[in-house]
Amino acid sequence: MTADPAESPHYDRAVVNDALSCVRAAIAGKIGHYLDARAAEPGAYAGLYRLLRDYPFRQGKMLRPAMCIATARALGAPGHAALTVATALELYHNAFLIHDDIEDGSESRRGAATLHRQVGVARAINAGDATNVMSVGLLLENLSVVGVAKALQLLHEIELMARQSAEGQAMELDWVNDNVASLSDADYVAMCTKKTCWYSFITPLRAGLIVGWQVGAREEIGPAIEAITRFGLAIGIAFQVQDDLLNLKGEAQAYGKEIGGDLYEGKRTLMLNHVLRESPRRDELLAVLATPRERKTPEQIGALLAEMERCGSIAHGWQVARAHADLAAQLLARLDFLAPRTPLAADEAWPCEVVDARFLRELVNYVIYRNL
Repeated sequence: MTADPAESPHYDRAVVNDALSCVRAAIAGKIGHYLDARAAEPGAYAGLYRLLRDYPFRQGKMLRPAMCIATARALGAPGHAALTVATALELYHNAFLIHDDIEDGSESRRGAATLHRQVGVARAINAGDATNVMSVGLLLENLSVVGVAKALQLLHEIELMARQSAEGQAMELDWVNDNVASLSDADYVAMCTKKTCWYSFITPLRAGLIVGWQVGAREEIGPAIEAITRFGLAIGIAFQVQDDLLNLKGEAQAYGKEIGGDLYEGKRTLMLNHVLRESPRRDELLAVLATPRERKTPEQIGALLAEMERCGSIAHGWQVARAHADLAAQLLARLDFLAPRTPLAADEAWPCEVVDARFLRELVNYVIYRNL
């Protein structure tokens, strides 16, 4: 679902597109160089590294590394100082995607068949594991980039992120397995905070903050960490609800994933939880949801979506996403430690000036008015 263009506040598409395009090129270059180096080591099996190039080199949004680098630059650090940890975050993201697609039985990702459909489940699992290992290698490389203290702090951040994500995934998988029928908006937010917000928003922002925070600064970093975490939580919920709406109502070519896939998988999105609470046909809906994915029919999925529309579940989802985006805008405005704009420094090995607080400001509306 997208909002009525007449009521949509327009985010600056030039800022968002320029920032993401720049970050996409930088991350692709870093990943390519890193995988080439690993594949060239004596005794390395080159076939694995060819497989690891698949998901990272599909056209992903690159929001996570962009947020990391933008935050670091908004604190005065050069963009290249955050590139290594930003690349590690992107590799973690791709590892999660490979495993999530297997767990969910997903058929497409970024406009192409999922990896396990192409090469089989066993090889895809191994590729996901190896992608995680590559991320750890980059984090160790950070020792020489940002110093021992910051590198160790970033390792702790990644461990926290991975643990929160695993817990959130476990919650969602248990809900699907148990065909849970009585979940509240608060239950969804708790799961989404763990599964989406930590690894997609909170950790990239916190990592950029750590890279950019001046060593020996008079102010303690703790309050800034807490403040940027609140911002990441609000914008993360807005993003995920909109992502779930796009899965129901988006355009397949733009979205890049299977439309209706969440309903085939029985994922307890905010909208599905709402219709299960509000519909007098709840038992019928639960029977459809309990049907194995491969036996669900397009007609059943269409009936589920129609009942969501009838019960106001789609409209409810949009209202929740908009409210969290409004909160995110308010919280971002209070982050006075971020410079409004950061010109490129003479010695900065980074090409795009708008990857700073300007990108973060435009991101607030982008996450709910995007169509992909």
